[in-house]
Amino acid sequence: MSIFDRLISTLTGGDAATAPASAPTKAAPPAADGEAEGQPRRFMGREGAKNVEPEAVVEKGLEPGCVIWLHVQPASQNLLLVSELGEAGGTELNPTQTADLQRAGWCEEVAYHAGYDQYWKMPSQEAILRTPSLYRIPTPLMNRMKLETKLVKQGEPRGFWMRVRIRTPQEMPLEEGPRL
Repeated sequence: MSIFDRLISTLTGGDAATAPASAPTKAAPPAADGEAEGQPRRFMGREGAKNVEPEAVVEKGLEPGCVIWLHVQPASQNLLLVSELGEAGGTELNPTQTADLQRAGWCEEVAYHAGYDQYWKMPSQEAILRTPSLYRIPTPLMNRMKLETKLVKQGEPRGFWMRVRIRTPQEMPLEEGPRL
């Protein structure tokens, strides 16, 4: 029985799917694990190719004691790590940085820049001061936060900025359990 006959019978589920014992058979193809026999492995037609697992990417967190600026993207509301106030281009926070920010961040300053043509859409001061709480960033009392509002020319970056200090372990409040 030829290989094509076997293939057709296997696919159709015919009775000829099992070859008779007396039929001559060819040598079995080499095992898929060619390394056990000392032959190089083939992967997609390439000799000696090995399955290489990608290295695990270690995400960098935020360093305790550092001060960072975050910009809230107007369209997506994602946080970007920027170098200074008024800059709109930066890098998005990875999950480790977001967790560090929510755990040890302390928002000390909030700024909102609006265009002259949109000044009437500017949020209230209270809404601007509450912006860090939307991202679960701890803040001092509202009267202790620095607030800056500014009208900017067309083409200049607009939106929210937050200056956040990452607290050191000594500054962190102790987690207390429930009191009885």
